[in-house]
Amino acid sequence: MSNPQNDARIWFLEEIVSLPLRLDQPLYRNYPGMKLGQLHLVDFFSQKLCVLAAEILRDDAEKSSRKNDWVVTAPAFYHVPSGANLLARRVHELLQQQDFSVLLLEPRLNQQQIAVRNLAEFERSNDYSKNQLQQRIVERQRVQELAQPDALMSQFNNRQILIINDIYVTGTQQYFMQQSLHQFFAGECHWLYIFHVESTLARSHPEIEFQLNNSAISDLDSYAAIVADERTQHTARCLSGLFGEDIENFRHVVSSLSPKAREEIFRLAETEGRYCHPIFSEKMLLLAGENHHM
Repeated sequence: MSNPQNDARIWFLEEIVSLPLRLDQPLYRNYPGMKLGQLHLVDFFSQKLCVLAAEILRDDAEKSSRKNDWVVTAPAFYHVPSGANLLARRVHELLQQQDFSVLLLEPRLNQQQIAVRNLAEFERSNDYSKNQLQQRIVERQRVQELAQPDALMSQFNNRQILIINDIYVTGTQQYFMQQSLHQFFAGECHWLYIFHVESTLARSHPEIEFQLNNSAISDLDSYAAIVADERTQHTARCLSGLFGEDIENFRHVVSSLSPKAREEIFRLAETEGRYCHPIFSEKMLLLAGENHHM
């Protein structure tokens, strides 16, 4: 299912047109774990998105008189990928297994875009899925203005693009990313989403995204089990959720981690950079344990 919007094509697995959400259905039930990086759920959604991607590629091959160059991508990240980035990587792998010639490009953010200057700013960013439309525009505009041209972006020039993302609510992220792609003369863009929220519902209930992100994680122990699972590839959302907990909840989650998992999360947080701010120093020390001196 698709519909045109702003020189782009939008495709999705499910359109949300009313409330309440059907949280017992597989797409909804598996969504929160995918966002945190549970790899079997990343594969669950990637298989479905790959069906859409393959359909687009086959249709292009049938209609086009020349062979187009195709790119698979997702929203930019700094060091730790989001769920959408994991989906894009897996969709790319699945397309290659079907002998489609596609390139994976992963635009990156600069350090300034993810830096934390104060706790209030971190909380606004961390609670993005709760924000009303105007707040979303302000936050995305802030990121856009801080963005620096990425040398990788020139590789989008004249290529057709499959952009993998998880949810379309107000379209704010797509709008600003589309602007960047136009600056680099990208070809036709196809946005592939898991969920597309109908526009009227999205304007009145943008917090639907927050509900989807957290619906299957009923308590702190459920969250801790996902973080501790060795099959979880910790995403940016997984880290920001952890560091957004109060110190006692943070301590509880960290206590459930194996030494290997604690070391990995510490390494990711340190490399990401945003958690080196003094407001996170106690939490970083808890992660570091006795084996590090900070």
